[in-house]
Amino acid sequence: GKGSKRLHMLRTLSKYGLNTNDLVLVYIGFVRPVLEYSCQVWHPGLTVTDSESIERIQKRACRIILGKNYTSYRSALTALSLVPLTQRRLELCRNFAHSLMKSPVFRHVLPPRREEISGRKTRSSNKLQTFKTKTVRFAKSPIVYMTTLLNNECPN
Repeated sequence: GKGSKRLHMLRTLSKYGLNTNDLVLVYIGFVRPVLEYSCQVWHPGLTVTDSESIERIQKRACRIILGKNYTSYRSALTALSLVPLTQRRLELCRNFAHSLMKSPVFRHVLPPRREEISGRKTRSSNKLQTFKTKTVRFAKSPIVYMTTLLNNECPN
């Protein structure tokens, strides 16, 4: 896809002798946005195979950036100060969910807090009302996923 095509430019720049820090900046600014574009919507529905194929593009980028100094993916991520894309997508989804909670315009997209429904203060009153899902497709939808993310952060 697009991510693989953009790696060609990264490879060309590395052949012209661009230093490692500049190659990382090119990767972060030119390749990674394509891999993460609107991930808040499609991340919950990713299969393991899809996630691995996206991660593979970052592995290839690390290999291109480090060249002969590449030993393993984990050590490359550490050396380049990068995180796995699965972890980054999770963080982007969490940030987006928090921004929805704070937004006066889009707060209605998420369900209300349990306290708002029952009017009682309980241990779980800070949590959002959960969805009853009958299908796998709905269970993997972005709103259900973000609700679960927010509820997992709330103390009981």
